[in-house]
Amino acid sequence: MRRFKIPQWQPGLTIIEMVTTIVISGIMILGLGLSMRTIMYHYQDDTVLQEVRLYGNTVMREIMKEISLARFIEFSPINNYERIFLTKYDNYGNPTNTTITANAIDGVLFNYQLPLNGTLPLPKKGRFRNNNQRNITLREFDAWETKVVSSKLQRFAQSTITLLLELEVETENAPGGRQIEILRFQRKVFMSNKYISMASSIGSMRPTS
Repeated sequence: MRRFKIPQWQPGLTIIEMVTTIVISGIMILGLGLSMRTIMYHYQDDTVLQEVRLYGNTVMREIMKEISLARFIEFSPINNYERIFLTKYDNYGNPTNTTITANAIDGVLFNYQLPLNGTLPLPKKGRFRNNNQRNITLREFDAWETKVVSSKLQRFAQSTITLLLELEVETENAPGGRQIEILRFQRKVFMSNKYISMASSIGSMRPTS
């Protein structure tokens, strides 16, 4: 007669062990989710900041080019932003006027139009900026002549212009709450045409013997 061997009872997971496993798994999933959120935030932030830096550097380059070619420059602030009036002359002595302004919404404007023939807007729209993910505004735009430290350097100082541009990136859904980042661009540009013009005017004022 064949005998059947009845398997002995093998212990499995108890309720406490199951609950512990579920809790630990939940904590791991939550931590992984938070880590992924932080990684995605930094990726998005770097992408937006890169475009904002590109805008700032390009705008400053265009402003410097216009100023370096000008012979006369005037400053007249409006709405807490500097307004720059430039006058330059072509080879035939014909004057050309350029006005550089700025505001928080549109950014820097040349003759009240976007730079580079309307192709360089303030990067408010694009990836990771829709639905108020990130708000980008122009915080400050300023320009001034270098301070005179010596009478011998007066013409050089008056022909050297300092430019300052600050852009603000505001993130509402940043980890830890609302976050604001300021990108600062500062340049110096020398107005050679103005320097030569001032030297010529001083030379013409000297009495002849």
